[in-house]
Amino acid sequence: MLITLAVMFIVLATFALIVVNMISDYTTRRDQDLKTLTNHAKNIIADTEDLLLNPNQIAMSRTLLLVLHSRILRCLNKMAEVNNGSSSEIKNINERIASEKKMMAEIKDSHRDDLAFRPPENDAVALGQLRTIRRLRTILRNEMRQGVDVSTADIQVEDRRLYLLVLKVNISNLVQRILELKKLKQTGSCRLLVQKGLEVIQNSNIKDDWINEKADLLNQLQRGLDAEKNRHLLDMQADAGRLAEDKKDMDEIFGDKKKW
Repeated sequence: MLITLAVMFIVLATFALIVVNMISDYTTRRDQDLKTLTNHAKNIIADTEDLLLNPNQIAMSRTLLLVLHSRILRCLNKMAEVNNGSSSEIKNINERIASEKKMMAEIKDSHRDDLAFRPPENDAVALGQLRTIRRLRTILRNEMRQGVDVSTADIQVEDRRLYLLVLKVNISNLVQRILELKKLKQTGSCRLLVQKGLEVIQNSNIKDDWINEKADLLNQLQRGLDAEKNRHLLDMQADAGRLAEDKKDMDEIFGDKKKW
C-alpha cells in the first residue's frame, strides 16, 4: 500500500512539475511576445514621429497627416491591449491615445494644405527628400491594407502626389546640375542631361504647370546649345578657310617658282 501511494505521489509530483514547467514556458513566451510586440509598436511610433518632424521639408497634406497619426494611434491601441505594466505606464499610454485622437480631429476640422513645391537646395537635400518620399509611399500602402480611417480614393490621390513629387525633385536637381555644367562650359555633358530631362518629362505623361515650366526651360537650353554648336562649326569652317588661304599665299611666296 505504501509503495502504491509512493508511486502515485511520484507520478502526481512529476505531472505537477510538468504542468508547472509548461505554464512557466507559456508565461515566458507570452511575456516575450508581448515585449516584442510592444517594442515593435514603439519603433513604429518613433519612425512615424520622425517623419512628422519633417526634417527634409516635404509638403504634408491633410490625408498624409491623418494616415501618419492614425498609424501612431493604432500602435498605441495595441500597446494598451497587451500592456501589463505599472498603472502609470498604462495612464501614459491612455493619455497619448486621447492626445492623438484630439490631434486627428483638429487636422480633419482645420488643416489647410500648403503643397507648393519647394526645390531642394542641393544634392544632399534632394537625396533626403527622395528617401522620405519612398518611406511615405510605403506607409500609405501598408496603412491602406490595415484599414486606416481614410478613404482609399484619398490615399490613392496622395500616392499620386508623392509620385509627382519624386519627379519634381529629380528634375529640379537635374536642372541645377545642367546650369552648373553650362557655367563650366561642359557642353557635351550639359547636352546629354538636357536630353535625359526632356525624355523623362515626355515619358511621364504628366500635366503639371511646374513640369511644363521646366520642360520649356530645358527646350530653351537645348536650342541655346544647338545654336552654340552651330556657331562653333561655322567658326571651325571659317578657321579652316583662313588656313587654306594662308597656305595658298605662303605657297605662292615661298613655293618653287615655275620655270619659263
